[in-house]
Amino acid sequence: MSSQTTSGPQPAPLALNTHTTYASLVNADEDMIGHVAYALYKRDKLKFCDSIVALHQRPASASEVDVFIHSANLPTRVESYRTEAEQLLERFSEAVLDVTLRQLQDEMNRELVRQLKESKSFSKAVVENLVANMLAIAVTALFVLILYASRIGVVPLIGDIFGFDVKEKTAVVQPQS
Repeated sequence: MSSQTTSGPQPAPLALNTHTTYASLVNADEDMIGHVAYALYKRDKLKFCDSIVALHQRPASASEVDVFIHSANLPTRVESYRTEAEQLLERFSEAVLDVTLRQLQDEMNRELVRQLKESKSFSKAVVENLVANMLAIAVTALFVLILYASRIGVVPLIGDIFGFDVKEKTAVVQPQS
């Protein structure tokens, strides 16, 4: 209602048992659409009272407010308030989801950039893998050589590696004189 004070008769308060707008709009405590619809009804009621003051320079009479309340409780008007409330809540939910999605995308982008900065370059990773593989091959080859040498001996192994036939020297026994 307007903050202007006027002299003259004030509207009579409505009997509480005849005012069922809240119950018409809100089906349960968890009915968010109903609660928003009731807020929209209160907005329209205040606008109605302000328009009476603007048009007639007096507060709305009890009968004028009763007519507004009665019209606000008609099934089509109740449905209209609930539909408007549902649309407002959908737009609000979409806006919240859009903001949340943008925040998550920004956070993921920052995390990816951080991980990329911390990761190795492609060429460095290739070189490291090549060196590691060469070391693995060298260790395996050394192990095979040691195993082979233990079976045939070191001298024949050297001959096999370099491709020549190694003959062991036999000791020549010299006659004693």
